[in-house]
Amino acid sequence: GSIDSTVRCWDCRSRRPDPIQVLDEAKDGISSVKLSAHEILTGSVDGRVRRYDLRTGQLCSDYIGSPITSVCFSKDGQCVLAASLDSTLRLLDKDTGELLGEYTGHRSTTYRLDCVLNEQDTHVGCASEDGHVYFWDLVEGSLALSLPVGQGVVQSLAFHPRLPCLLVATQGQVTLWREDTFQPEGDPD
Repeated sequence: GSIDSTVRCWDCRSRRPDPIQVLDEAKDGISSVKLSAHEILTGSVDGRVRRYDLRTGQLCSDYIGSPITSVCFSKDGQCVLAASLDSTLRLLDKDTGELLGEYTGHRSTTYRLDCVLNEQDTHVGCASEDGHVYFWDLVEGSLALSLPVGQGVVQSLAFHPRLPCLLVATQGQVTLWREDTFQPEGDPD
């Protein structure tokens, strides 16, 4: 994804410098790209979440209105989470675009900040400009945790795909957070 409003796809096996496909439907810069086995999910500064289905060749587009800073798929593949510059996270049904939930309380008005779903799809999370990471209960929409990370903007966060561990980046520092009940896998020796 690029500030030139395109998503470009390359065949890495061919080692050719030219993209094999250019997706140019966005009207402003692409701020976020996520991939699944057969889909490309994009968020754009034009306020749209676009999902390209590579099997059927179809494009689905949902208008949020505010510039999108981050998008991600739910682990079950049924939903899309989108963060935008109006300090709101939105959970959308992937197929219908129906708004399933809105989550507010964090601050996102200037920077590109990540949003995530935890490894079990029970909580949504978002980085914030106030030095915290916020988590909401996915179903109830209630704020579950405000995690103080630092004094400045939290730029990035990512969950481990299977374990209750979170990586957070802020002010040139990366921190690993994990639940108190975390037990490492395998032999500790």
